[in-house]
Amino acid sequence: MSRKRISWTPHRSEQLAQIREVLEEWRDYLPMTLRQVYYQLVGKGYLENKRSTYSDLSGVIKWARLDGLIGWNVIEDRTRSLNQRHYHDSKEAFVEGEKRLFLKGYSRNLLTDQKNYIEVWIEKDALSSLFERVCNKYMIPVVVCRGFSSVSYIRDFVVRANKRRESDQDITMLYFGDFDPSGMEMLESMKITIEEEFEFSGVNYRRIALLLDDIHKYNLPHSPKALKESDSRAEKFIREYGRYAVELDALSPDVLSSKVRDAIEEELDMTTFEKQVEIFQEELDDLKALRERVFSNI
Repeated sequence: MSRKRISWTPHRSEQLAQIREVLEEWRDYLPMTLRQVYYQLVGKGYLENKRSTYSDLSGVIKWARLDGLIGWNVIEDRTRSLNQRHYHDSKEAFVEGEKRLFLKGYSRNLLTDQKNYIEVWIEKDALSSLFERVCNKYMIPVVVCRGFSSVSYIRDFVVRANKRRESDQDITMLYFGDFDPSGMEMLESMKITIEEEFEFSGVNYRRIALLLDDIHKYNLPHSPKALKESDSRAEKFIREYGRYAVELDALSPDVLSSKVRDAIEEELDMTTFEKQVEIFQEELDDLKALRERVFSNI
């Protein structure tokens, strides 16, 4: 049975134009996820914030890509991955590849001499690419916790943090999650597990986003209907914050990137960091010169 293709009616063509507008506006942050595009369209007033609208958008983007109207590289799906081993066609191909890579790939630890060890934790994998683009510059690890973390996952953090503490570093967790009953409880739940069950105290926990102020400051789309009152944490959340349910994805990519960058730089000694960047560049120049000398003699 064949699947019915979309018909590019005037209404669908208008939707496509709106999608392209968002992708062009945020071209410096591509690829985006479907949910990021959705919230930008909601924020512009092009779409109503409800599940059926999200499903319809998914279909429009799918056929726009299949029909060649939107590039395949502008939308990403972080929920699925491919694990595939790399092979060489011959030993000669392997040698040529090794020559191209010779003395390349060096990366200096730019966090040498930093007093503070930092990890950025995010609730959702769909945003990990955006976070990694910012955090990689500072060599800060991004940890995707995907909701309430398992005890094994949290233990791994405690082991990492304990090694850093043995090196006389302070520990900071920068947390980014949804503003809803579960999203607001996740960090507190992890904190309790770390401090009470693993008896590891002294971590500096900072929730960077989403905050209630973010919703008002950036006029983020929110609907009381999106709040899941079946959530056992809903009553406490409503009492403390009101009837809100806003996902982290609703923040525009530039605002979210700035929040990550600013939070990291508040925790780092930036004078020391910039000095390490200068040393790193000098080392890269030395390696480039050495590589040229080696190949000039081959």
